[in-house]
Amino acid sequence: MRLSWRVLLNLSLLALCQAASVEEIQLKNIDILTDSFHKGWKEFCDAPVDEGVMSLYNGINPSDTSIHLLTINNQSVELPIRALSEIRDFDINPQRKTLLYVNGFYTADSYFSVQAHLHMMQARRRDLNVIVVNFAKDIQQLYYALRHHLTLHGYFIAKILSVLVENGVDPEDITLAGHSVGANAAALGASLYTAEYWHSHRKISLIDQLIAIDPASHICDTSDLFVRNNVTSRVVVIHGEGNIFGVREPLGTIDIYPNGVGFYPKRKLQPGCESWTCSHMYPFLLFMEALVEGVSIPSVRCENWMQFKDGLCNYQDIVAIGITYPAAAKGLYFCVTQPHPPFTLHENGFEYRSRNSIFRQ
Repeated sequence: MRLSWRVLLNLSLLALCQAASVEEIQLKNIDILTDSFHKGWKEFCDAPVDEGVMSLYNGINPSDTSIHLLTINNQSVELPIRALSEIRDFDINPQRKTLLYVNGFYTADSYFSVQAHLHMMQARRRDLNVIVVNFAKDIQQLYYALRHHLTLHGYFIAKILSVLVENGVDPEDITLAGHSVGANAAALGASLYTAEYWHSHRKISLIDQLIAIDPASHICDTSDLFVRNNVTSRVVVIHGEGNIFGVREPLGTIDIYPNGVGFYPKRKLQPGCESWTCSHMYPFLLFMEALVEGVSIPSVRCENWMQFKDGLCNYQDIVAIGITYPAAAKGLYFCVTQPHPPFTLHENGFEYRSRNSIFRQ
């Protein structure tokens, strides 16, 4: 039976109302995620969002992960993760060191723009093969990565490592790096790569190093943080915040604690920061300053923060934040940095200063 025009009109209006309702729910979802995000990973994982509505929108599937590379003519190219085998067709030179960076943190703040910093790093560090994997282009994608897809992201990283090695890149020339959730995905990827290589070749193949920048302290539905000191030949952890986002305990071969934050409980926030999110981002900015600007941010080996304050450190044992570390370096390292760029105080950063004296600079 043919429906009357009045019935069709009412059905159309109902459909429009329902569409608007879905949009309103999605806007509320984003508001809830944004609010819970600043309270830490536990609250973010437990955010009371409508995942049914979120699933109607693009960008949240594992296949929406992107790979960013440079051509030989210095042009930036974005590939979908399903094209990971095509990275061999871009400017990947086995004679250069390779940096595979995994972005697993989102911020809308322009000063803290993760994507802008990573683009600068790619453009300026042409002495490296720089590959960026991004699964946190917005807050919804980060939520689904942490809540549902982290194991898959680790699998993607393992496959990219396999493609690089199969095309002549020496595992000893590869540095994996990642911030926050990205550090956990990178660590998982390194473990999966090693297991897969052993299964196929009956030989051990370890990636040279992992730079874990304030790895996320909480992953939904699991207590395994993935960052461990044996997932690569060397694991460097650059701590930033140890209360709701980052991990306080040492996890690596080398653990660097700028300003003692993340190690000493009474030191809550990084210089110039007024939020946990800012402190969690702070070591990422130090890493970018070191790589993009070529600035040395040295730290000194000490048994603990109190010995650093008292000047009782081994001043012959120095490491600088970046991707090059002495083979013998091992243990806890501390330094003092500034609240604004340039963050480094160079060797003056070996001298303890009170929190207020840092802020006054």
